[in-house]
Amino acid sequence: MPAEPGSSKIYENKHDGVNYFLSRKEASGRSTRTLNSYSRVLREFFHDQFPDLEPGDVEIRHVEDYLMALTKRDVSQNSKKKYLEVLSSFYNYTLKRPQFEDITSNPAAVVMEEIPRIRPDRPDCATWENACKLIDAIPDPRDKTVAIILAKTGARLLEALSIETEDVDLEKGFVRLRERKGGKQTVVPIDDETIYAIKRYQFVNADSDSPYLFTSSRGGRLSKERVRREVKAAADRAGVASKEERRFEKKFTPHTFRTVFTTLMRKQGMKPYILKYIRGDAKTETMDIYTRVDREEAKEEYLDCIKEIGL
Repeated sequence: MPAEPGSSKIYENKHDGVNYFLSRKEASGRSTRTLNSYSRVLREFFHDQFPDLEPGDVEIRHVEDYLMALTKRDVSQNSKKKYLEVLSSFYNYTLKRPQFEDITSNPAAVVMEEIPRIRPDRPDCATWENACKLIDAIPDPRDKTVAIILAKTGARLLEALSIETEDVDLEKGFVRLRERKGGKQTVVPIDDETIYAIKRYQFVNADSDSPYLFTSSRGGRLSKERVRREVKAAADRAGVASKEERRFEKKFTPHTFRTVFTTLMRKQGMKPYILKYIRGDAKTETMDIYTRVDREEAKEEYLDCIKEIGL
């Protein structure tokens, strides 16, 4: 692929129809991460895999050949399905627009139906008790506070690191999470323990003039890699997971906190629609139309369900 996932670059395609599709997705509010992913997959398919094919000439056999090429590269089953979802999204879009009269079918959708999505087992170490032990083993107030927010909101790592100082309302007990899937923002509740951790970190970081809550030594936004390293090291120090561990079900990563939070909230009986709202699940738009999630209602439910870490 032309670049690593996670880049903000949107790759231009030699086919005008593909570029038109990407520009319309950008205008509709898709995140830069999503647009980067779409543009990479479509560029690989039409530039690298089938440079002589026009989009309207793609048949099922071509998509199957692409799938075989991904298999030879040891691309995971779930990733293969995601790649085909991008192709299918492009063809679905063009089939609904009369200007793409040369495209009459969605070959990717046919192949995609035959690929089962394999859901990995929940990591063995993904328990609230292990999360608490790991957080206790993080000495740096900044890194500890990041971990607390991950564990107590279920936020994705980028969402936590994108928090700006103005996003935090410590008086009312809320924090705005930006960079959520689908380009959304969500205001989620936090408890007194999280508020205390943020205040403590802000006290030692009082001289920072960065807009971001979590800053690096150079003053910019804290990097994801730094947090990954610290979580890995803390998991090892706490006896939760060895830093040499490579097996998914045995590792504790920043994303494992999201699993821990979700499992805890379900066990505590949190209403599913409130849990989806706090987690920032991508496909909640339709639900939210009919189930308006009130922030105070979400906060009350959250405070009834969340546990203390024991700082």
